[in-house]
Amino acid sequence: MHIRKSDGTMQPFDRRKLERALTRALVSPAAKQEVLTTIPRMVRPGTSTQQIHTRVLHLLESIDPVGAARFNLKHAMFQLGPSGFPFEQYIARILSAYGWQTETGKFVQGKCVQHEIDVYAKREGEIRAIEAKYRNTAGGRVDIKVALYVHARHLDLSARDPSVVGALFTNTELTETARIYSECVGMKVMAWNYPVDDGLAKFIEQKHLYPLTVFSRIPMHVVSKLTRDGIVLANQLCELEASQFSKYGLRKEDTQNLQNDSRDLCALHL
Repeated sequence: MHIRKSDGTMQPFDRRKLERALTRALVSPAAKQEVLTTIPRMVRPGTSTQQIHTRVLHLLESIDPVGAARFNLKHAMFQLGPSGFPFEQYIARILSAYGWQTETGKFVQGKCVQHEIDVYAKREGEIRAIEAKYRNTAGGRVDIKVALYVHARHLDLSARDPSVVGALFTNTELTETARIYSECVGMKVMAWNYPVDDGLAKFIEQKHLYPLTVFSRIPMHVVSKLTRDGIVLANQLCELEASQFSKYGLRKEDTQNLQNDSRDLCALHL
């Protein structure tokens, strides 16, 4: 049976791929079995991967809310927007958790011109000038023009200060041409699943640095207000009181559910 990917192409439905995704999200054994029993029966020829994801998520939310949040990671990244600024904050936060000192929107002088750096990160003498390229749809990819720009900026910055290294982070994937070019020039890149087994997804999961949008019950207008105040990580929600949630326009019932879910997630990973 073939299902439809986000780019419109068709691929066989793979139960093992779904099982791996559930395992990676640390879904409870009982919930995993329920999903693997229920979902394949609902899939029809032409069903989209988005429809499958939504059905899995809704089922998990009723039986394993914390597992649902982790399972929702990739799609949650698309909800941080529509602008790229929350993603820049998010990258800065997760780098901080790995011991980097970070600044966002920093202006740095190169040999020729000044550059605005999305995320400027320092650790033990290393400096990364990071372009945080955000996409809010599953089909969006980072193309060769971005790779060329990031490398050109790296050359200008490193010509003035050799300790500065340009880098590209994205929540999606690279086009084939962009990947080949970045490997050819030795550019540091972290895409969703690139480098293989060492991409952004793994970087997030290793320290459980989930975005607040893994909780699908948060309305987008509330997400916008939270990110404006620098709240981008799910574990930051654990520190908020009910009165603070109401300040952001969340209903009392939703506040209670979100507090329970976020504290359950934090209890497991903090």
